[in-house]
Amino acid sequence: MEFKIPEDKKGAELSAFLVEKLDEVIDGAFSTNLDAVNEFIELWSSNLRLHEYSINNIILAWTQYPELSMLAGFKKWLSLGRTVRKGEKAIRILAPLTRKVTDKETDEDIYLVKGFRYVNVFDVNQTEGDNLDFGHPDKVKGDISFNKIKQISPLPVVVKYSGTSNGNVNKDRILVAPKDNESAMVATLLHEIAHYKLGHVGNNLDKAIKEIEAEAVSQVTCKYLGLHNEKSQYYIRSWCSSSSELRGRGKKVISVAESIIRDIEALS
Repeated sequence: MEFKIPEDKKGAELSAFLVEKLDEVIDGAFSTNLDAVNEFIELWSSNLRLHEYSINNIILAWTQYPELSMLAGFKKWLSLGRTVRKGEKAIRILAPLTRKVTDKETDEDIYLVKGFRYVNVFDVNQTEGDNLDFGHPDKVKGDISFNKIKQISPLPVVVKYSGTSNGNVNKDRILVAPKDNESAMVATLLHEIAHYKLGHVGNNLDKAIKEIEAEAVSQVTCKYLGLHNEKSQYYIRSWCSSSSELRGRGKKVISVAESIIRDIEALS
């Protein structure tokens, strides 16, 4: 469901319009594409000290900009070394208007919501400038061309932000977040290629198992490429609650890793 704001709505009238339409937008999003909404909410996270928006506002923004990834105001993006590209259209969400009152019993100040006003925000993919630093890219070291490894991908590779995820894959493409450390991007790309080759896309296998298998493949392949991928052990540990989850998966992991390595060797 895509939600478009009428161009003639301005100021207080636009705020009132968004308040009036909010429930309709939320209900519409859930009724038309529940799986996509749930997937998006699960993805939504930030360790970049961005403002924590309510789920209502996130969905309101998402219905205006379906490729939503990370939200911030114009000045916040400037503080992170990024600028909104010329011609990008602002995403409108709602901010509460509050009034301070003093509780007569406790003598403490409390804030009551007396209404809402719209505010303009922009998605990271509407901006350009410095790459954002998340996901511990410093834990991957080496010298390998991302564009070279991209040639073996079974799916088109898109370099683009998707929340603070390093990457993800679906049946149509692999997405990798841009980073200054090209080796970290290579490790992520190998992880996503592994997901695809392991048959994880569209598979109902437990998410922890998927992540453990894909990262193990990435770790083996990185070692072949001469990359020092210290991040892998921490990533696998974060998904692995016991050693039993790794048992019996070695043959599958090695088989897929060898397949990727053969593809890389064929490029030489």
